[in-house]
Amino acid sequence: METDFELELDFTLIGISSVLRDYRLCHFINKHTGLKLIYGKEDYSDHNGNRKEKPAEELDFHVIVESKKNKPPLKHHFNIFRYHNESFEFEFYLLSNRSAAGLPLIPEIVSFDYFLMIKHYIDQEDLHDLIENIKSIPEVLLVKEIDPTILKSKENLIF
Repeated sequence: METDFELELDFTLIGISSVLRDYRLCHFINKHTGLKLIYGKEDYSDHNGNRKEKPAEELDFHVIVESKKNKPPLKHHFNIFRYHNESFEFEFYLLSNRSAAGLPLIPEIVSFDYFLMIKHYIDQEDLHDLIENIKSIPEVLLVKEIDPTILKSKENLIF
């Protein structure tokens, strides 16, 4: 029987190493792949045009809360860019592997600077083409598909 946690890991994950800043990498990914990544985790408005009742930091960043015994919780903010169609048939998220304070999102694989998360199904041929297109960006050093289920800190990828 699958747990809810395993169901939430139903996405494809690609690790990207690059010397580029996140916004520059997005520009080149958009140019090379046809995606239209934009800044932020969510739109400020819902599908009816109403302003969402969430704090701006939750709409702009992927926020991980770290709780330590006898200390106040710490919030770590990771830059995130998104692209999806109107029906959310497909969703792409580019996440920085470093918070604003320099902490890694996935500490066990710090060799990757970014992760491209693809929620929902992508066929193998489209995935291969996407990876090859990202590899064609001169400032990208490494692109590799990663199995999220083997990661110790996989819970940091759930949102």
